[in-house]
Amino acid sequence: MTARVAIVGGGPGGLFTAYMLNDKLWDRCAITLYEASSRLGGKIATAKLGPGGPVYEAGVAEIYDYSMIGYDPLRALVEHLGLGVLPMSGGTVLLGDRVLRNIADIRQLCGENTARGVEAFRAEAMRQLSREDYYDSHWTHDNAHAWAKKTCREILDRVKDDGARRYFEVAAHSDIATESHLTNGLNGLKNFLMDVPGYMRLYSIEGGIERLVDRLRGLVKADVRLGRRVVSVERGERGYRVVARHGLDVEEAEYDFVVIALPHDRLSMLEWKDPRLARAMHAHIAHYDRPAHYLRVSVLFSRPFWRDAVPGSYFMIDTFGGTCLYDEGSRYGDAGGKAVLGWLLAGSAAQTLANSDDATLIRDVLDALPLPLRHGRELAIDGRVHRWLSSVNGLPGGFPTLDMRERHVPEPKRHPGLFLVGDYLFDSTLNGVLDSADFATDCLTSEVFRGIYLPGADARGGTKAQDDEWKDTKRPEETERACITRVDGARSEDLDPAYHDFYDGESSYEASFNEYFNAQYVVDLIEIIWGAKPPYKLLDCGAANGITLEEFAKLDVDAWGIEKSAYIHGKTAKKWKARNALGDVCAMPFRDDEFDFLYDTALCYVPQKDVGRAIREMARVCKRGVFFGSIASDMTQQVIDAHDLFSGVSTLSTLWEWSERFLANGFRFAVVDPKPLAWAFARELSGSPGEHPWYPTAESMRYCFYTKVPRRRKRP
Repeated sequence: MTARVAIVGGGPGGLFTAYMLNDKLWDRCAITLYEASSRLGGKIATAKLGPGGPVYEAGVAEIYDYSMIGYDPLRALVEHLGLGVLPMSGGTVLLGDRVLRNIADIRQLCGENTARGVEAFRAEAMRQLSREDYYDSHWTHDNAHAWAKKTCREILDRVKDDGARRYFEVAAHSDIATESHLTNGLNGLKNFLMDVPGYMRLYSIEGGIERLVDRLRGLVKADVRLGRRVVSVERGERGYRVVARHGLDVEEAEYDFVVIALPHDRLSMLEWKDPRLARAMHAHIAHYDRPAHYLRVSVLFSRPFWRDAVPGSYFMIDTFGGTCLYDEGSRYGDAGGKAVLGWLLAGSAAQTLANSDDATLIRDVLDALPLPLRHGRELAIDGRVHRWLSSVNGLPGGFPTLDMRERHVPEPKRHPGLFLVGDYLFDSTLNGVLDSADFATDCLTSEVFRGIYLPGADARGGTKAQDDEWKDTKRPEETERACITRVDGARSEDLDPAYHDFYDGESSYEASFNEYFNAQYVVDLIEIIWGAKPPYKLLDCGAANGITLEEFAKLDVDAWGIEKSAYIHGKTAKKWKARNALGDVCAMPFRDDEFDFLYDTALCYVPQKDVGRAIREMARVCKRGVFFGSIASDMTQQVIDAHDLFSGVSTLSTLWEWSERFLANGFRFAVVDPKPLAWAFARELSGSPGEHPWYPTAESMRYCFYTKVPRRRKRP
């Protein structure tokens, strides 16, 4: 089966989507990419001022780097594509004629009260959001954050010193791209922390960020149709009908899947023929209708006059509500001594000034140079203006933040094959649009594999039941339960006996057991991730006939099991029957916090509607964490092809989709640091069960380990 996929939008979201589909579906997809303009890249635009002139960024100004905290997918992609990176540094703020490079300058030029106000607010911001949470925030955590329910203006008003408050307003304005009363405090908080050491860094790409577009275009296997403006999407006889205009011509084609990778402000220009889809899209558009604005004014000077006063790749000035200026030559080099300084005007100022012609805009920014830089006005030679109105979101992710599937699959019941991709769904950055494309292609991949390997299964994927399951974070009441060996009235049906009789396609579970299970492998990974060595108490969820318990016991692990198939459970040896419970992971016969760790291979056989309940049960009975070893649709191609991997599976999802369920139901990622992930992947490559590794990368293994979030104790 070859999936026909239409991607609407040739900006970074569309290119990332095509690249990832090529990688995840191999030769099982045929992609058509529609782009209304004559070029690919969207907001990524690298330009030159004059023939042979200096290079500058006309669109996206920089890329965020989170690799000092954990795995950074975009940084990894840039390096994988063989593109060199250019670190960027800055953070100087000019308030009038005062050049504030650091806290010492603030203390000297603004006074002790202002310096204390800046230090106190930074300290409070760090308490409100740790480095780890900044890197790994989840939608449920964002919605619960106290600052998410207040405007950024209300948060700034807590800064009592006028100078300190003004400092943060100017420093963050161009990043927020809107006014402080139009976004919430949590979005402001994330931007206030950008310049705090350890939270993130900035970089660019050698030769310009548009080289990323060029490299992706050269690798993507797709029928790219430029100058095609898609005007409508509707259900057809064999999938989705996409209608596009090319000049006066109208083109129509049908696809199995459609990915809409357009900026938020372009979504309203499409016609959604089905009333149900139209209502869902109108609700989606309304939820994210927080337009934010940018103007890029780039001016060529006869020499880089500003470098004598201001160091770094960028700095902020207090005109136009707070403007970021980029020293383009600091990353791309000057040309014959000539250099480009780029203004990034944001928010209401950008929206208002966009009505001016280019010459007026260039004159306005030159006239507004602060006193320490005003002498450079006479050195201006040429300039360009690039308008990006409504190009980003003033409250990225929306509020309340929706779960990942609801963000990307707007109408799952009748249109499960229509997906959305956009930076506005995350954080209005290139990093965010890559994450969005990654999740949407994960969902699409699961749908394709479900159709190939489970043709008789429910292929709706993102049903409302699943959405509700992810959003339902309520835990069952804590109750003491007797440890019995059977759960009466278990809801899930047993697997067909043939599943265990022909476990590897030919041999029984007992005969092929060693190919699929290695107790030492499990113990080693628990030690790598949690630093725990036996003895500890472990529950094997999906223990079959209890052979695993014996293997764990040899390694000094106090192992117990639960198995829902009465057929295979009936083959449990007498010695292990007392430890191997017949029951459902959705209602386990164990006490709260009874096990240190859980090793799971059962969740993928639980019906979608019950998965959330099963994970909450896991959170109830474990103390520390879960090693998720169930089947996922993005395991390695060799493993999928070599085994009937998806036989009997009830919930076929990618690792990221599984992580959404865990994070919404009592767990957090157990590891962020890339070092233990590298060790875990090395262990995977050195001898995982079976001939081939199951996981494609070290980063993919991050989605296998979850630490329990401590329960909040009720006050007496």
